[in-house]
Amino acid sequence: MKRVISFFLCAIMLMSSAHTVLATEITDISYNTLSVEFSDNLGTTEDLKAMVTEDHFYVDAEQLGDRFGYQVEVGNEYVAIYNKSFSNTVPYGLTAFYYDSTKVRHMLFNKMVDYEAPFKIVKNSDGVWIPFEFSLLLLNSSDVVLDNQVHIEMPQKNIIDIYMDILKNNDRYLFDWKSDAGASDGSIFAMGTGAYFVQVFSGILDKDGASWLQLIDSFNLKMDSYDRKYAESFARMFCTYSDEELTLNVEAMKEKMKPFNGDNWVTKSIKTVDDILDDNIGDLSEKTAALKKKIVVENGTSVAKFNKSYQELDKMCNTSDFFSDVTDPFFMASEKFKDSTSFLDVFYKISEVVGYASEFKNQDEFAVKSLDTFIKNADSSCVMSKAMKDSMEEYKKTLETDIVAYSAYNYLMNNMTDLFTDTIDISTTILDMDSKLYLLAWDIAKGAIPLVKDSLSNTDCFLQSMYAGVVQSDTFCAYINRRNDVFGDAKNITPENLYELSQYCYAYLKSCYITRDAAVGSLTEKTKKNNPTYASTQKMVNQEIAEYLIKLKNADKTNKYGCYGFLPENNEQYLGEYDDSSLINCLGTSKDGEELYKDILDMYYYKIKNQNWTENDNVSILLSGNYSDYKSLSSVGYALLDIDGNGIPELLIGDNDSQSDGVIIDLYTYVDDKVVYLDTTYERFGINLSKNGKIYRYGSGGAYNNFEEECKIDEKNKVLVPIESIVFDGYYNPNSPWYYATGNYYTDSYDYDLDKMKNISEEEAMNKRKEFENNIIGYSITLFSDYIPQSDNDNISSNAGVYDEFLKNREYKNYIADSWTFGIPKQYSVMDIDGDGTDELLIYGSEDLWEDLAIFSFNSNTQQISLIPAMNYDSDEPQQISVLSAYGKIKYSEKYHAIVYSQYQNYSNGIACDSISYDVIKNGILDNDFIIGFGINSDTSEKEYYCGTENLTESEYNEYLAECSDISWMDLP
Repeated sequence: MKRVISFFLCAIMLMSSAHTVLATEITDISYNTLSVEFSDNLGTTEDLKAMVTEDHFYVDAEQLGDRFGYQVEVGNEYVAIYNKSFSNTVPYGLTAFYYDSTKVRHMLFNKMVDYEAPFKIVKNSDGVWIPFEFSLLLLNSSDVVLDNQVHIEMPQKNIIDIYMDILKNNDRYLFDWKSDAGASDGSIFAMGTGAYFVQVFSGILDKDGASWLQLIDSFNLKMDSYDRKYAESFARMFCTYSDEELTLNVEAMKEKMKPFNGDNWVTKSIKTVDDILDDNIGDLSEKTAALKKKIVVENGTSVAKFNKSYQELDKMCNTSDFFSDVTDPFFMASEKFKDSTSFLDVFYKISEVVGYASEFKNQDEFAVKSLDTFIKNADSSCVMSKAMKDSMEEYKKTLETDIVAYSAYNYLMNNMTDLFTDTIDISTTILDMDSKLYLLAWDIAKGAIPLVKDSLSNTDCFLQSMYAGVVQSDTFCAYINRRNDVFGDAKNITPENLYELSQYCYAYLKSCYITRDAAVGSLTEKTKKNNPTYASTQKMVNQEIAEYLIKLKNADKTNKYGCYGFLPENNEQYLGEYDDSSLINCLGTSKDGEELYKDILDMYYYKIKNQNWTENDNVSILLSGNYSDYKSLSSVGYALLDIDGNGIPELLIGDNDSQSDGVIIDLYTYVDDKVVYLDTTYERFGINLSKNGKIYRYGSGGAYNNFEEECKIDEKNKVLVPIESIVFDGYYNPNSPWYYATGNYYTDSYDYDLDKMKNISEEEAMNKRKEFENNIIGYSITLFSDYIPQSDNDNISSNAGVYDEFLKNREYKNYIADSWTFGIPKQYSVMDIDGDGTDELLIYGSEDLWEDLAIFSFNSNTQQISLIPAMNYDSDEPQQISVLSAYGKIKYSEKYHAIVYSQYQNYSNGIACDSISYDVIKNGILDNDFIIGFGINSDTSEKEYYCGTENLTESEYNEYLAECSDISWMDLP
């Protein structure tokens, strides 16, 4: 541990070196952004800063490191990307990229190893730039380019990282009766003596041969009989799955199958071809092989081999009997599932079961090999007796009959049958004849071969734990010695040596697991009651160990699938194969969304700002309607997302809730060099962003008619088309109103053709609705208050944000403290009252029916904020006032660029008479422009409407009122 900490301290000191290396000046540099999809944010593209020079592709070191969860330090000689905190995904380690050089130093366990980058690292005024793909591989990540789209796997720990985790947490994993159970030397001796005699005499009564032999041996002070008994028991548990390992292995297998269940780019690519081919295994076999070939062509094998999705694809293609294993059960299930499940879903569900069986068997075999390696290399320095060693060696031969391997199938029988109900009998369909015989043998033998310690008594568990502790001690020493040999010299860090080290590591961790598990089993009920958290705490530690055991079984002698990460020998291969042309082409196909949609964005900006929507504006009524809630640039925004993955972003207009509910107010795409308006949200109809390049759409025609569907963008026809739909139509079928379909079942009149859809139950409809809703994802928007219009407009410009500090510091109080009459200042608005291109700041408060208003302006020349006084004509002499008081609601007239408010309200013959003032900004003062109102004719008692000295009809008067709009207020900070 001290060595590791010292290493990091030295690294930080190196970074503060006074010697600065200046990168060679490069003149031919282009900067861009690369749209990528990260595996932890599937279906969403993100932008990475990119630099291209001399046909080499670079990314910003700080941005990439931060996105992966590493820390980044930019030093004088190199940039260091490192992690020194525990994480479930990001490994401990450090990688240093040296400026103006191809030199890179990368930590493997605790050894800094020299690597060579394919081209020089660049540090300039714009940042530090590192080779993209090469850096991903060193940082436990990878990328795959497919159809000009870049997909990046988030960092995952490899087997070498497990060695470091063990180093950091060894005190936690190594079980000790004193530190973990709080037992003293005396109590351990007393428990051991008592347990020994209990086992001897109970064994004799039960006719246990080992107990009879031990009773005889005890007179000669020999322990060989019990050494053999518990060594054999240890070997059984060593090579058989524990509960935690079974559970975690299933989870790991599901994670491996994730690229094929609809959540990843591999499925998208396969389904594209799947739409044109018949549903049969031969076609799918060809498709997967063709897809693998395409990936290799676009990326090179040295890069693709480190991508987890590609690895699963490669395993399928390289396993000669994979498709034949799946064919029979597939055809038996396809007929049953074809109406409700896609071809790929059925295929991968069945391959999932085959995969489980394969993975379980793999670990059993690895465990046997691991035990064999440990036993064969156990020397005189080992603590365990010769009888223990010989007993494990003999029993290992029994384990190699493969009976234990089929413990996996026992788990499958109990846990996986719900996938196939009555459709498939796994035991008779998936397994070949030899496997069925082994399964039968296992069913007979499983009572005699315990999966875990459950069949052992308390005292038996105690002795088992003590014996396992002996093996724990020996395996720990063997593991440490071999680990130090391998990492003592960089030349020893080879796949062959790491494979053997992984076997030692597995043996050590499994012995820790068994020791702890047996110790917990030895607890009496009284002990458990006195220390209720002890068992759960130890179980939590064993769950951590089980996770490592699952990963260690992936070890191999060639590093074929990158189980040890990017080794020096992989570096040599990469230098001979790397090619950045595919990545540079991706830059070429990435479009600048703001440039594509600049006219649309400018339109939204100015229309929202001025609130001058017209009937000809093809936008959501939520924006253009008289009762719109979106009257402020800070209430609406936009996002540029490549929803359909074609390299061209779509434009999404959203609001402040879009990040949580994914609502899209308006949706645009760009096809054939034109902006296309796709769809909108309005009352009782809407669209939301969904996973995997889909749009969720819903609508309601009333209580008896509604629909929900997931859609995709149809570029050819420039519309959204349904992929999956559920429809409720109580008019068409009152007794069974729910319908379901995959595909487009719209008629020419855009109604659903219910005759061609499947009639389903309400429960099925609710399940599908829940699935749709769970697929909805949020997205981040850029508020239009932060948007800078790209088109010139002589009348309108923006000074957004200039009042932020003024509001934050409450400087407005200095101007209005003595003049404020009604209530206190509570809200504000920023808007361009007079249309001169400069926003004014409005401070507002109210009490009962009275309202106060103060207005401030910003002078762009002096950069000063000042109060705009208002004219008051109520006194004998006109005077300027700081705060305007009004009766009733203060509104705004876009047509007249005026603040509109009631001056007073009196009564004539019991009828209220209004006088409404339109005040505009003139020469830096808010002054009356004109007044409208009405009075009561004393002769006729009828209302008479006017504007200034001119008469108005009631209709004309109402037109004035209708044109005015409410001001959108926000709470003061």
